[in-house]
Amino acid sequence: MAEYRDENSKMENRNYGSDVHTERNIGGVFLVALISMISGFFLGLLFAPQTGRKFRKNLIAKIGDLIDRGKFTLVEARVIGEGFIEKSKEKVEEVSSKIKKKKETEKY
Repeated sequence: MAEYRDENSKMENRNYGSDVHTERNIGGVFLVALISMISGFFLGLLFAPQTGRKFRKNLIAKIGDLIDRGKFTLVEARVIGEGFIEKSKEKVEEVSSKIKKKKETEKY
């Protein structure tokens, strides 16, 4: 009976921290999957049945599109950020005026 308890406690001790190992494994699996997808994409481009000149032309066009999308996204993020800043300033002014009014009423 004592041996059974010892074995049982050993088994329980092995399970402690298993969540940490699971999280690490999931992160590792995700990283490997991401690297595999990127590698597959580039290998597909390399072995596609196109001439070198046509491939380079298509690659340059796709890179140009990505750059344009990136520029547009940055401009859009800037506009959204500026709008957020303006709303925040308005909210700060509103709250500070309420605080000032409250302080003034407390004085009297």
